[in-house]
Amino acid sequence: MGDFETVDTGTGAPEAPATPVDTAPVDTTPVDAVHTVELQAPPEARGRPRIRQDDEILAAALEAFAAQGYDAMSLRSLNAHLGLSHGTISQRFGTKERLYFAAIDLGFSRFIEDIDQRRRHLLAAIEILDDLADLRATIRAFLGAAHLRPELGRLMNQEGLHSTVRLQYFVDTIMLPLFGPIGELLDRLRRTGRIRPVTARGLFFLVGHGAEAPYTLTAMSEAFDAVDGPLDPERHADDMTDLIMRGITLTDRDAPEGATSALRHRAGPTPPPGPTPLLDALKRR
Repeated sequence: MGDFETVDTGTGAPEAPATPVDTAPVDTTPVDAVHTVELQAPPEARGRPRIRQDDEILAAALEAFAAQGYDAMSLRSLNAHLGLSHGTISQRFGTKERLYFAAIDLGFSRFIEDIDQRRRHLLAAIEILDDLADLRATIRAFLGAAHLRPELGRLMNQEGLHSTVRLQYFVDTIMLPLFGPIGELLDRLRRTGRIRPVTARGLFFLVGHGAEAPYTLTAMSEAFDAVDGPLDPERHADDMTDLIMRGITLTDRDAPEGATSALRHRAGPTPPPGPTPLLDALKRR
């Protein structure tokens, strides 16, 4: 309640108190500023925090790590993005490093499972299985799965720049278990004269950071729309698989004179399609 104002009537006695004058501070905050705060606040902040499943948190964390990089990614920002209390993610996963490893474990295990299913589906449609057919199916399966998970490629583009514990974890648990068997496959194909001398490293970068690039570098890829039209992800995967296989496969014309007949019959044996060694390793962990 404010102070009362009195009026001198000239008789020496003050008149009865008049209307009270409110001296309380006035809120001078601009209306637009209030509206801005309300618009920026997530809906969950005005009510009860949402309940998120672990897989949902890990998927969002993987995208955040891929988009911002490990150092810049903030657990507080991720909690806010998901509408969670500020300490929820730390309570569930501990440190940011542990969250990172859990996120890539989930993301890459699903990626490898998808590759394995696609590879087995492609090989099931082939009458005569050999190492060359297996290599083609593996490349095509990789590109098909990579299109659905561009955040994995973006994450590797960042982590591959520096030697860190995170990169070593990826190398030890994902890259070597996957490309070790592929390296053996390439060795058999080279020894039998089926392919040119391509290394596992060369194939990894050719496929994973070459043919896959339009899926991860989307803005740059879209710049080619004026030349090629919009990207067709499936056709791109087919075309790149054909291009790579044509480039590394030796044909009768490439064989030394007199070796044509032998080259035509050199086909390394391929067992019936089964789970990749990496898929088995991930399931055992």
